[in-house]
Amino acid sequence: MRRRAPTTLAVLLAVGAGVLPPEVGAQPGPVGVWNIRSRDMTDRATGGVRAVLLRVQDLGGRLDAEITSVINTFTPVDEFRHDGATMLVVYGSYEYTLRIDGDALTGTLVSPLGTQEVEGLRQHETLMYVGDEPAEFRTARPGVLGHVTLLDPPRDEPDPAGWVRSRIGTVDDVALIVGRRAKVAIPFTNAGDFADELLLHAGRPVTVVGVWVGGALRIESIEPEAS
Repeated sequence: MRRRAPTTLAVLLAVGAGVLPPEVGAQPGPVGVWNIRSRDMTDRATGGVRAVLLRVQDLGGRLDAEITSVINTFTPVDEFRHDGATMLVVYGSYEYTLRIDGDALTGTLVSPLGTQEVEGLRQHETLMYVGDEPAEFRTARPGVLGHVTLLDPPRDEPDPAGWVRSRIGTVDDVALIVGRRAKVAIPFTNAGDFADELLLHAGRPVTVVGVWVGGALRIESIEPEAS
């Protein structure tokens, strides 16, 4: 629930006393839902990002903390301490040391996988892992520029570029073919903006730097592999 803004009289009284009310002068405390992000050591398809939600509540003057588990439910943490702008959160073999700066936080996560930096934001509207607004997931994905349905040219094809160009109707038919045994075609949302490069490197191994838009990539750059 959002707190009501202080009345004008309350602000004037606080200023007259030489202090400002919390809404005007002080940094918000730890209470709220924090979206904490770290690099995913397992390198999943979410763009290499692991997100957890930490919910801190004030229960009659006592702070209570819960964190999302592997099955996406809130679970009480094993240890929670708050000292000024710092929070310590221990959950199983994961230990977070977090420093609050308004609605943002930074810190470290110590786990069996090592120590890594984390960052996060306080969410005000939702309990979504992507935050109150969907986040963009950028990737650098290697593959072969082939056909969206016919996939990549055969290995013994003497003219891979010609093979692809002769089979596409428009540049929108060009896709990034990834995988070795089970091949998958990743289409592009803005192929027309990179038409010359897509046709130039058709049939060749490349690395596409871009942003995931559903199951497609919005291209930012195309980097051909050195021959």
